Amino acid sequence: MLNLSEQKKILSYSRELLKAHLTHGPEPKLDLGSGFLDKKRGIFVTLKSEGRLRGCIGQILGFEPLRKTLRDMTLAAAFKDPRFPPLALRELPAVRIHISLLTEPAPIKSYKDIRTGIDGIIVTHGWKKGVYLPEVATETGWDTRNFFESCAFEKAGLTERELGDAEIEVFQTEGFEEDESERL
Repeated sequence: MLNLSEQKKILSYSRELLKAHLTHGPEPKLDLGSGFLDKKRGIFVTLKSEGRLRGCIGQILGFEPLRKTLRDMTLAAAFKDPRFPPLALRELPAVRIHISLLTEPAPIKSYKDIRTGIDGIIVTHGWKKGVYLPEVATETGWDTRNFFESCAFEKAGLTERELGDAEIEVFQTEGFEEDESERL
């Protein structure tokens, strides 16, 4: 678990990275001093503007040190989410950054084992895969079944027939985001 000071440093780094990219300035450095950034962990970076999603990109598993993955996912959320145009400099002050650090996914037997609001889910069938962070269930007001089915049908693109053979994994997140004063 990160302390509040470390969370603020990571959020500030992500904001400064976006600003540097948009203004063609030098990239900021991030040092927490604990070796935490050398660990390999999954991470999602979510950008919201006026309460609406503006970009969200992540990796479920950490393949590289968190320092590099944080950089890559911050830039990808702003500039490579195919659902949105690339972030513009004029938008940056209104953007709120949310970081989700993920635990290792673990398999479960049934969607009934999902703890709504605590567990994120991964639904997989063959090459089809859908992922929802834990906060999706609480933000939408979904119960466990709706959370699971939306991930399976809408995100993974599974059919009714494939649903029975789907693999379900859960993970937890340590999420934190900027407050008003940190964005301005």
